[in-house]
Amino acid sequence: MIPLPRESANATGVPPNSYNPLAWFVGEPEIGPGTWIGPYCLIDGSGGLTIGQGCDISAGVHIYTHSSARRCVSDRRVPIERAPVRIGDSTFLGANAVVLMGTTIGNHCIVGAGSVVTSDIPDNCVAVGVPARVVGCVDPTDGSTYTQMKEPHP
Repeated sequence: MIPLPRESANATGVPPNSYNPLAWFVGEPEIGPGTWIGPYCLIDGSGGLTIGQGCDISAGVHIYTHSSARRCVSDRRVPIERAPVRIGDSTFLGANAVVLMGTTIGNHCIVGAGSVVTSDIPDNCVAVGVPARVVGCVDPTDGSTYTQMKEPHP
């Protein structure tokens, strides 16, 4: 894993990182070698975040390992909730996708642009939508995708 430098914020107010000068990092995410992170991403490692090797995190992706919703609506009586996120190796997150705390995305997955991941996605799957649902499979030998076959109706 590549450590993030601990330096002061740059002229844009974004703390510097090794991946993209326009991406915002919080906490201590573990990021595998060969992973690319696009501009305008929010990478929240405050609740525990592991991103595998060879991933592409497209522009505008937000990955959250915390939620302050319950704290807010309880007049600050409830602490901020945190739960880890794990993203497997060779996984692609499309532009502006959102990954919520406590979820796992498997190896060799594709998450469509604008999708919101609220539950786990198994290895070799294509998931799209709000909330993200598995709609297909990925063949990791050549990267091709195919739609899952549905059972015929009687």
